[in-house]
Order: sequence, then structure tokens, then C-alpha cells
Amino acid sequence: MMVRWSPMIEVARLFNEVDRLLDEVTGTMMNRNGLTSVTTIRPAVDLYDNGDALVLRALVPGAQPGSLDVQIEQNTVRIKGRFGAEVDEDEAKGWTWYRREIGSGEFSHSMTLPVPVDAERAEAAYNDGILTLTMPKAEHARARKIEVRTPKALASSLN
Repeated sequence: MMVRWSPMIEVARLFNEVDRLLDEVTGTMMNRNGLTSVTTIRPAVDLYDNGDALVLRALVPGAQPGSLDVQIEQNTVRIKGRFGAEVDEDEAKGWTWYRREIGSGEFSHSMTLPVPVDAERAEAAYNDGILTLTMPKAEHARARKIEVRTPKALASSLN
């Protein structure tokens, strides 16, 4: 399939990336050594519909499964937790840092779901730095196939 190039789509994609970067930068602070460490981030998230459920995948490297807090309330899902490689400051006092880019801190992300889900049947799994949340759609939100009949067939089914 051939997709036609659109400069406006590329501009919109650029604005989205700038917004994402600014969100990360606003959570950046300098630590005592003058090195940057991210303290609050919003993880990258994929959300898709597989027909029966909504599946959310969040990139949260370095998070411990026990530190993850996943909540579904009405039509909103929220994930929170801690990420990164934490260093004991007392232990690190004798170290000479040449570069420190692996930060640690908290992450949080909330999003409104496009369809109602059955929160009681939702399941979460964490593997290789990716949190996968499977949320079965509420029965009334599932697509149903409706048979199309002719007027003659409809009349015969009523008799």
C-alpha cells in the first residue's frame, strides 16, 4: 500500500515529540553533583483494541513489579510507580562520577479509555520493562454482528 507524504502530518508528529520532550524536561532537576537526574516522567504508552479487550502497554524500564500501582476508575486508567537505578547516597559519597545519565524517580500516567471496560476482569503483567494491562471491554461496548435479512425473511421469522 502506498501512503502519500503529507508535510502537515510530519509537522503534527514533530509537535507531539516536542510536547513529550517538554513533559520529560519539566520533571528534570539537578542533583548535588550538578548532574541531571529525571525525577518524574510520563512513560511511553501504546493502547490498542484487539476486539475483546483494550490492551495498554507502558514502557517502564527499571520498575519493580511491587512498585507499580495500576488503577481503573470509570473510563480512566492510571499507572504510577518508581523507575531507574537508585544509588545509595552514603555509598556514593566516595565515588567519582564521570557520567550519570541513568536517573531514578517516579512515573505517572493517566488516560481516558475510548470504551468502557470491565475493571474487575482486568489483568496486568510486567516483563522486560514493559507493563501490559489487558482490560476486557464491558459487554455493552463490544461489537456485535447483526444479521441483515430481507423483508420476506423477516416476516417469516415473525410467524
